[in-house]
Amino acid sequence: MFRDCILSRNGKIEAMSGEHDPDYVAKKSYALVGQKAVLTNKKNEILVLKRSEKAGRGGFWSLPGGGIDFGEDAFDSMRREIREETGLEVDNLQPFFVRSYVHNKDFVVIIAYSGKASRNEVKLNWEHTKFGWIKSEEALKMKLSPDARAIIEMLSPVNVI
Repeated sequence: MFRDCILSRNGKIEAMSGEHDPDYVAKKSYALVGQKAVLTNKKNEILVLKRSEKAGRGGFWSLPGGGIDFGEDAFDSMRREIREETGLEVDNLQPFFVRSYVHNKDFVVIIAYSGKASRNEVKLNWEHTKFGWIKSEEALKMKLSPDARAIIEMLSPVNVI
């Protein structure tokens, strides 16, 4: 015999009650979905980019990334953003962290990826003015965007499983 179960707040699996609301209608919830990539080189350094004053968060250091276009595959979107912002191709692109928050009345979801850069030569577009390949510990001493800081902090040895 099969029974419907739920995971309770205390982490235990419990049988569901048979009650339900026949008038229940799910509400649509919309989010802005962005992505950032921690790209590493052969020296295990990460790529950081300084945001242009023409772009959002001007003057902050960040990671390659951007929004997902409507209907676009998330992995294709991340590769497109990396190529547009840096001219790089990436291998082994893997999601490793998701962050969500409310900012200016928008619900924001950020997906963080890790990947290996195809080379060290970077060609910046208008969104950034500088770049650097540095150790993650050094990046944490910089003026980072909040998303970049949260993502790079996840790379700390304390947070690696």
